[in-house]
Amino acid sequence: MPNDYHSVPLDEEESVNGSTEKTPWLSGSRKTGSGPARPLQSHWIWLVHALLLSASVTLFTLSFCVKSANPSTHLLDHISTYSPLFPAVKYELNKFTLAPIPKGSPYAGYGPAVDDAWNVIANDIGDIMITEEERLKLGLSPDSLKIQDPRTGKWGYRAGVEVFHQLHCLNLLRQAIYSDYYGQKELGGDVGNADGPEDLFGHVDHCIEAIRENLMCQSDVSVFTFKTFPELADEGIEGEWPDFQINHMCRNFEAIRKWNNDHVVAWDHDV
Repeated sequence: MPNDYHSVPLDEEESVNGSTEKTPWLSGSRKTGSGPARPLQSHWIWLVHALLLSASVTLFTLSFCVKSANPSTHLLDHISTYSPLFPAVKYELNKFTLAPIPKGSPYAGYGPAVDDAWNVIANDIGDIMITEEERLKLGLSPDSLKIQDPRTGKWGYRAGVEVFHQLHCLNLLRQAIYSDYYGQKELGGDVGNADGPEDLFGHVDHCIEAIRENLMCQSDVSVFTFKTFPELADEGIEGEWPDFQINHMCRNFEAIRKWNNDHVVAWDHDV
């Protein structure tokens, strides 16, 4: 019986049916009367090129999104639950200014000036209105409170934005710490107007849970180190302290606050 199989070097050419063809790169290819086996090497080369091209396009897209720090609505759909505020979301690199013992922050302590600062970011914030389509997209209850936009006459659902609720809660905790000051009813705050300690502590517990859930949901994985601070040593405070002054990629809060107040339909929580 004749031997139909033989090894062929990759660069060898042989004439088949009067034409010159590249021999298949697989050694041991069988010759048949129908002509030479179709070369497979070119197919693998094109497949590798296609995969590399796809990977390059993907990496370029991701790097562009990170560099621009302003992901499209399509990308936000994948990294965040839907929100009608997506058009207002802009990202920026911020370096935190938190010191081990903060001094000079307009949000620390108590008094009229501190209250004014908190009012801007937490209290002077109105509610917005979402449409039926947005309610369905958000998966919210059909029993949600319906309201009418006085400017357009359209009906929708009264809605609030989470960040302002969370800041309201944080402000309540601040006031509860300084209860000797904010316990005065004439100030008109949540602490002074609480119907007894049980009512106040119920509100405080609600706010602690709201902030806890959000912190755990966001799970900030930024990393800080420890070092000595000369300004603390000058005050007789020694040792290594956390250095919280690190970079974070943040959503521009002012852009979100402006969008919210530009779309306000109600400035209080009375029906």
